[in-house]
Amino acid sequence: MKVLIIHPHLSIKGGGERLTKILAVGLEKVGVEVYVLTSTFEGGFPEFSNLKTILFRQRGSGSIQGNLATIYLTVKDVIESISPNIVISMTEDTVTLGLSKAVRRSLKTLQYVHFPCEEEAAGLEETYLKYYRFPGWFNRLFLWSADRIVCNSKYTQGAVKRFWGRFATVVYPAIDYIFENGPENLGSNRENIILCAGRFTRLKRQDFLVKAFAKIKEQVKDARLILAGYRDERHEKFLESLLNLDMHDIEFHIDPTDEELLKLYREAKVYCHPRIGEHFGLTPIEAMSQGAPVVAYNSGGVKETILNGKTGYLVADDEEFIERTIQILRMGEGDWRLMQADCVERAREFRPERFISEFTSLMAG
Repeated sequence: MKVLIIHPHLSIKGGGERLTKILAVGLEKVGVEVYVLTSTFEGGFPEFSNLKTILFRQRGSGSIQGNLATIYLTVKDVIESISPNIVISMTEDTVTLGLSKAVRRSLKTLQYVHFPCEEEAAGLEETYLKYYRFPGWFNRLFLWSADRIVCNSKYTQGAVKRFWGRFATVVYPAIDYIFENGPENLGSNRENIILCAGRFTRLKRQDFLVKAFAKIKEQVKDARLILAGYRDERHEKFLESLLNLDMHDIEFHIDPTDEELLKLYREAKVYCHPRIGEHFGLTPIEAMSQGAPVVAYNSGGVKETILNGKTGYLVADDEEFIERTIQILRMGEGDWRLMQADCVERAREFRPERFISEFTSLMAG
């Protein structure tokens, strides 16, 4: 079987880009011939260099018409050259599937949806066009071209029905291969380190965590906050604003390697996920896989992955967020180790082998 996976901007290191890599690598592991089409890999996950990759003819033009022409001509060349059995879009842009169907109407298509609208694009539509992303109203014109829609959570499934009027099959994402095995220091004491990882964007709310940390320090004097994440040039001003805040006992790890991120997860006493309404949330599961209990809001897709009171806490508001973080930092060794063990066990349910198995079944259906 030949599969063409399309993701327009694999130069960014986010959850969607990581999942695209996991899918491509995982499909190759089970004997599928995989091709990945994007605008650029520069600055993205290095594993893409080991895959069969194809670039759009030019960078995004900043206009819908220019991007349509570039995508169509590139997709036409690729489909006529490799003759894939199925085309998979790994963003919310159904446009790419519509153009694929325009080349070959009988082609099987699959749309993987992280969320049916791009919340981070508000006010940045022209910038997003340069990354071959399209407005929501325009994508809805091409919904007909998705033979099957798959999504990352029941939360997103409801949004797909609400915004698109379509049914989506839930296939939960997987943690990356490097996070599969539990920590070597399972059961060992850890310093009072609070970790938060993810792209530096306003929706991730790292700015709230910096401000909340001052209150946490009042109760836990030796607490440290580590913010690990990736630059996104679409949101560079937000990172600049973060770096200008009070930084006492706060560390930044910008653009960490996966090996560095793994080490940070294994050192954290608690993982804080301050985003509200997260569509799924890979980093909380990565953290759990390495024995770090999670504090997150009781909203969105994390409600489906974090077991409240067992692998961390799901909170109602900012005040409880701070309280639960302090609670884990102060937790007795025995209780914390029990929670840590439950975290590792829970994360095993999100291994890449399970994701690939479910995905290949849908592809064959």
